[in-house]
Amino acid sequence: MARKPQEERLERIYETVEEHPGKKAGFLARMLGLERSEITRALPAMEERGLLVSEDEHGCLWPFAKRK
Repeated sequence: MARKPQEERLERIYETVEEHPGKKAGFLARMLGLERSEITRALPAMEERGLLVSEDEHGCLWPFAKRK
């Protein structure tokens, strides 16, 4: 069964964080053609799906290992 567009977008965001750890949401958004707010609003949904990202005190995003 095909994944839903929302799930694909969340996976793309997570993969971009993995490729560019320590970058801010605005940088990632420009790379993906999204708004910065779309990245920050996606974080809780990503966590629910096991795509764990932490944000440090400077607003930089870091990937965690995916839950199985």
